[in-house]
Amino acid sequence: MMEHRSYYAIIPADIRYDQRLKPNTKLLYGEITALCNERGFCWASNDYFAELYGVNKETISRWISDLIKFGYLTREIIYKEGTNQIINRYLRINQHPIDEKRNTPIDEKIKDNNTSINNTVNNTKEYRKELSPPKKSKAKPARHKYGEYKNVLLSDDEMEKLKTEFPDDYQERIDRLSEYCASTGKSYKNYLATIRNWAKKEFKQQAPQNGYRRNVRREKLPEWVKGSEVVKKPKNDSHEEIDVPF
Repeated sequence: MMEHRSYYAIIPADIRYDQRLKPNTKLLYGEITALCNERGFCWASNDYFAELYGVNKETISRWISDLIKFGYLTREIIYKEGTNQIINRYLRINQHPIDEKRNTPIDEKIKDNNTSINNTVNNTKEYRKELSPPKKSKAKPARHKYGEYKNVLLSDDEMEKLKTEFPDDYQERIDRLSEYCASTGKSYKNYLATIRNWAKKEFKQQAPQNGYRRNVRREKLPEWVKGSEVVKKPKNDSHEEIDVPF
């Protein structure tokens, strides 16, 4: 039965999130770090890893070649003197993998969890420092219910603005909007803006026409009201618009 090492295997963030590496290649890297913890380098052969992971030697060779290609490992081969016969092969962990596009070490700031191979516990505090603090959502001011039907929502600040802009009839405007919302079932995202919008429309309707100011408003009256005489209401309840003085 094969002996399993009890040392910690370390797979830093650079390896975990490198999409160029296959999952088993990343796992092999972790196994190599465990062996490096014992002597500072990995001396195990491809036969050892092949038996450990249940694959052939060629597959192990490809995994190791990828780790070397992308700068995560360094390989040292010892030949028998005067021959091409390999006596030993040593694999060592690169603390700062090489970015093949720039051919320079990857910035340490990017390496949010590049733990030393001698560490056996993740440095949680350091990892948290790399995380940007969550954005604090600005608390919305509390809104209170106003109007006859208690359905007009205004914050204290909005209420003060309403009193300042409409000092004589702010309560009447609130009640009018409250009644409208209750009868139609409508609600508004901003009730102060709605009251202001209604006031602008009223102002436009009361604007001077033909050199004088007409204090009139548009209202709808049933057809069955004609002058001062009231007749029977027909089935067709159509309406016409007339100008009625305030």
